[in-house]
Parts: sequence; structure tokens; C-alpha cells
Amino acid sequence: MQERRKYVRLNVCLDVSYTIEGREGSYYKSITRNISPNGARFAVIEQLPKGTVLCINIKIPTRTEPIPVKARIVWSKKEDIKQKDMYDTGLEFIQISDEGKRDFLQYLCNLMYEQLMHFE
Repeated sequence: MQERRKYVRLNVCLDVSYTIEGREGSYYKSITRNISPNGARFAVIEQLPKGTVLCINIKIPTRTEPIPVKARIVWSKKEDIKQKDMYDTGLEFIQISDEGKRDFLQYLCNLMYEQLMHFE
């Protein structure tokens, strides 16, 4: 099977809050399972169709304020959790400010460097 991703995904847990575009009054919280320069994976509370846009705030340890990002759902599947309806979801970033992008990419580069140093 051929890999379709442009970038490596890093397994890192970051706090995120999100709202579904068009339903801006309700915020939900989650934790990333992995991230890359152009996307993320985390659980959402309901099955949302492919193409749904989420407004996400990603908290990285190198910034005091979260990074606001708009992302589009690429895939979603029900998790194997007996108590809750949670959906594992892959998202593609579609809008991020230049400052947010710079800080996010710098954080990812530093994280990749730290992970590579542990292999030596």
C-alpha cells in the first residue's frame, strides 16, 4: 500500500479545543494522537461527515496562547469505547495565521530533533 501523506506524523498529545463551523457556541475538548505540519488526529464527540470544517485551538508548550486553526475532516471512524460515542478523526489544516504557522512548525521541528536524539 502506498503512503499518501506528505509529512511524517508525530505521536504527541496536545490539548485542543474545537467547535464545529456553523455551531460556534459549543466548544469541546480533546487531545491529539498525532500531528504533522498539515494535519492532526484526535477524537471528536460525534460522527461528522468528511469535509466538515472545525475551528480548532491547539495548545503547544512553547506558546502561552493556543494556535487557532481551521481544519477539514478527511476521515472519521467510531472508536472502540464502550462508555462513550467518540470518533477517531483525521483532519487537514486549511487555514492558520503566519505567526501561528511559524510557531507550530518550529515546535514540530524541535520535537522531531528531540525524538531523533533519543535514537543515538
